[in-house]
Order: sequence, then C-alpha cells, then structure tokens
Amino acid sequence: MALHMKRIAKYLIGQTLNRTGLWQQLLRRWARRHEGLILTYHRVLDKWDSTLDYSQPGMVVTADTLDRQLAFLKEHFDVVPLSFLINSKFEIRNSKLFSRPLGAITFDDGWRDNYELAFPILRKHGLPATIFLTTDFIGTDRVYWHTELLYLLLHGRLSRLRQDSPNFRTYPSLVRQALRRLARMRAPRQAQDAEFLIEAVKELCDEETIERLIQDIVESSGLSRPLFPGRMFFLDWNQVREMAAAGIEIGSHGCSHRIMTRLKPEEAKQELIQSKAEIEQRIGRQIQHFAFPNGNFDRGLMTLAWKTGYRTACLCGVGGDERRFGSLALQRVGMAEGVSRGRDAAFSEASLLLWLLRAPRVSTT
Repeated sequence: MALHMKRIAKYLIGQTLNRTGLWQQLLRRWARRHEGLILTYHRVLDKWDSTLDYSQPGMVVTADTLDRQLAFLKEHFDVVPLSFLINSKFEIRNSKLFSRPLGAITFDDGWRDNYELAFPILRKHGLPATIFLTTDFIGTDRVYWHTELLYLLLHGRLSRLRQDSPNFRTYPSLVRQALRRLARMRAPRQAQDAEFLIEAVKELCDEETIERLIQDIVESSGLSRPLFPGRMFFLDWNQVREMAAAGIEIGSHGCSHRIMTRLKPEEAKQELIQSKAEIEQRIGRQIQHFAFPNGNFDRGLMTLAWKTGYRTACLCGVGGDERRFGSLALQRVGMAEGVSRGRDAAFSEASLLLWLLRAPRVSTT
C-alpha cells in the first residue's frame, strides 16, 4: 500500500511539473547553465519476470521500457557521446546549436543483451552511447557472483540455511539473517526477494568471503558448479568491435569488477592499466573513459585513473567529494525499470520526469 501511494504521489508531482510548464523552464535553465545528465544502464531484458535472468531489479530495464525512456530523453535533451562532454567545451559554451541541456547514455559491465537488445534500440533512435567493459568476462562464460547467488537462492534447497550451522556462523549477522529469511520463504521466490541479501553481501563481504559463501550455499543446496554451463552472459569481442565500428564508445570497467576501494594500490593500478590496454588492443581505438565498479572511489583512485591515461572517471549513485576532481569525475543517474513506473506499474513519463529532475547534473563547460 505504501509503495502504491508513493507511486501515485510521484505521478501527480510529475504531471504537475509537465502541465504547468515548469519542466520546460527547468530544461531551459539547465541549458543556460550548461548542465546535463548522464544516464547509466546495466541489463536489458525482453520481459519482466520472477527471475530477471538472475539480476537485481535495480539493474534491469525491459527492452520496451528502454525504448520509451530513450524516446523521452531524445525529446527533451540533445543526446551526445560521452567524449563530447569533455572534448568540446568551447563549442558548447559558444554555440547556439544546443538550446537544450545535453544528455549522454552509458551501460556498465558489458552484458550480452547490450548488443542483442539495447544496440538495435539505440540505432532505431539514432542515439550514441558508451559501454563500459569488465574485460575478464568478455568472450567467456564467467558470471558475476551475484548472478550465481541469485540462482542459488531461487532454485537451491535452502532448508539447511534456516539454522545457524557452523559453516555460516563466520559470516556477518546481517548476511545470516537475510539467508534465514529467504530460507523460510515459500517457493517460488523472486529476484526482488534477494535484494537485501545482495546489498548486505556487497557491503560487508570481501571477494574471498563472497566466494566462500557461494560455495557453502552450493554445497548445502544440493547443486553443483558451474551453474550456467556454456551460457555466455557477456559480450564477445566481435560484438564489441561491431558496436565500436557503428559509433558506440567503449570504456573500461576494470578487469575483475572488484570494488576498487578494497584493493591494494598496485592491484587497482593493474586493473586500470590492463583493462585499458586490452580494450585498445582488441578494438584498435584509444580508451578515454573509466567507470568505477559499484561507483566506489577515493582520491587515490582518481589520481591513479588520471595518471594511467583516462580523461573521465564515471560514478553512479555516489555522493561525497566527486566535485573536487573537476571534469575527471562524472556523476551519473542510475536507470532501471522502476524509475518510470507509475500507477498500476505502467510506464509513466511523469515518474521518469521526476526521477530525472532529482538526478545529479554534470557541468558541460
């Protein structure tokens, strides 16, 4: 009920902004101030179902919703490549061509559906985009840990997780509580049921602990790895080259998708250098843009990104001191299915408008 009322309130506020002309006034103000938005997506799926192909709901948009969100963006913004924001500041400042605020579109991770579903939609609208690749996964059948974890939680036998067995007592209490709660739920469980657990694991567990946790759940669930034999969740290099040749910008998301604030400086430097070098070798183009996995960064990482040859370092959903780094740090707004859902979970331009209104803006001068 509370969620339904919240959606109604957002819908009504968005409708008011649109009908009173206040939205158009704000767009003109952003344009005068040379402010724009950078959108970031992750996965694009054919339909919204209970498993979401083992992805977190906040990382998923359906193809139909992406189509409508990009149409809205194209109607209200001048959509440009990410590199345009850093390479053409004189032109932006002095040109009368851009009477609307600028917008840029990005995708993180390098999911295969970016090629199969997002790429045709981008071409349909004639819009540029940047895709950030996690190079260790491109062209392989490897999967992210949260994909495995979601599969286990949706399909594994979780009865043994109801008790605080010795294998699980070493994990943080919030993680154990979330596991027990999921184990008590009646099947069929849905991807959104595991959202709290995924976020708790991401926040409280390092990579070694996460790997041990997944293996413990595998053993207690009666399943075995690999959980997705032969399945390729990520792009291959031929697909990357095809999109690059068609004008899609390619950036780096690191090698391993490890949260970089948890790495030793030499490990973080290696992630920055190696991923950049591999992409450049594979596609024959210079790589200017980096996106921090999970958006986590600090001053040392920003300095490393600059020294290793990146012109921008993209963030998402992170507050703090990113403005201290000037044009190097580009704050983005996370996009998903839910940001444009209105009453009865239908697509709502009013809800999308309100979401973008509250989004962090970047200076384009």
